[in-house]
Amino acid sequence: MHEDDIRQILKKAGADLVGFSSCKEYFPEYTSAVTIGVSALKIYKLQRTDTVQAMNETMDFLNLHARQIFAEEGYGSWGALFSQEEFPRVHDLVPHRELAIKAGLGILGKNYLLVTPEYGPRVQLTTVLTTMPLYPDSPLDFDPCNTCNICVEECPNNALKDYFHEELCTECYTCVLVCPVGKDFEEIQVYAEEPSIWSRL
Repeated sequence: MHEDDIRQILKKAGADLVGFSSCKEYFPEYTSAVTIGVSALKIYKLQRTDTVQAMNETMDFLNLHARQIFAEEGYGSWGALFSQEEFPRVHDLVPHRELAIKAGLGILGKNYLLVTPEYGPRVQLTTVLTTMPLYPDSPLDFDPCNTCNICVEECPNNALKDYFHEELCTECYTCVLVCPVGKDFEEIQVYAEEPSIWSRL
């Protein structure tokens, strides 16, 4: 099975973004990482009253689906379930953002989040590590944040004024909602008053 096959299977299962990278510098016992992204807007559109639970179910399903693919191919795999990971301000077991950047899914934005060309910073991520050798994707060769300073200017606490000041961040998610990058920008504004989903970015 090749990378394109895995990508297509996961996208058919509901993933919006799939990227491959080497993870040996983080996890020497594994060969490759598959980072899976889902648009937050897609989860909102499920119109579930329990949005966080819907998000957990969506991401956990894709994580387990990827693991099943590798098991069927005879390779080991592991990836913390999204629903079981630590909450913000505590280091995750897997550095999703760093691996996503390596896999070309996005860049490190001025809001210190992964900013993707397709959905800006409005994505949820889960990662599966595997012993299966996979050809890594290339990092993005452009920076969509290069000439934009909107998130810095709109932050109500100046947490982004020269770098990310974690002690000033109140997790208001203004920087997520005002980021103009992505095809979902206009539509996501409908949900701007319902920030619960952003608490897991």
